[in-house]
Amino acid sequence: MEEQNKATIMSDTHQQQEQNKEDNISISKTLLWKIVSGVLGVLLIMSIFTGGFGLKTNLPTGAVIGVPSANRVVQAPSAGSGEIINMKALASDNPYLGIENAPITIVEFSDYECPFCERFYTQTLPSIKKAYIETGKVKFVYRDFPLSFHSQAEPAAIAANCAGDQEKYFQFHDKIFSNGGAGGKSYSDYKKWAQELGLDMSKWEKCLNDPAQKQEIQTDINEGSAAGISGTPGFIINGKLISGAQPFSVFQQIIETELS
Repeated sequence: MEEQNKATIMSDTHQQQEQNKEDNISISKTLLWKIVSGVLGVLLIMSIFTGGFGLKTNLPTGAVIGVPSANRVVQAPSAGSGEIINMKALASDNPYLGIENAPITIVEFSDYECPFCERFYTQTLPSIKKAYIETGKVKFVYRDFPLSFHSQAEPAAIAANCAGDQEKYFQFHDKIFSNGGAGGKSYSDYKKWAQELGLDMSKWEKCLNDPAQKQEIQTDINEGSAAGISGTPGFIINGKLISGAQPFSVFQQIIETELS
């Protein structure tokens, strides 16, 4: 009888030990799952706020192809020569604001449908105009860099260039950007603006269908790409590249350095 009791006690003890092991394993699994879930939660939050664990790019256009990885200021490369960009050649035969022989030349490569280009026009260009263009310190040149996924970027550029043939380029340029850019716009909008500016409509409409207009825009794209432009807006200031809709302070710093 005593042996039987001992056996029963040992059996109960063994069962209790096994149960304790199972409980410990269950607790360990639960704790591990909580830890893993917590870590994943933290990583998810970090991903949201850092754009993929620090891999988010501050794209000037939101473009998928050919866009700088961040807004930056770098020395612009030349077209294969290793020398500094020839600013006179880059600015030649393109519409500009300011005086011809200003000490500083800014060449903007832009897309009329790009929201960041509109932001530059609205938030930064007015300050550059007041401080530097109107005071004769900066010659501001506009060149086209329409992105392929912006369906109205090229038509808007052609419409503006044809207005330029009648000496009203920047008036048309301002019409586009002050009306929210070319996104969602069409020929009827461009025609209305052309009429408001008092253009010779027959000449303007004939110009729209001139194949030379597309060729001119392609030249802007080719020369911009050779100068280091890969997204919009992009700027070359006396050989230095600025990518993105940077604030006025960035332009001011470079301009003042060049002037000193």
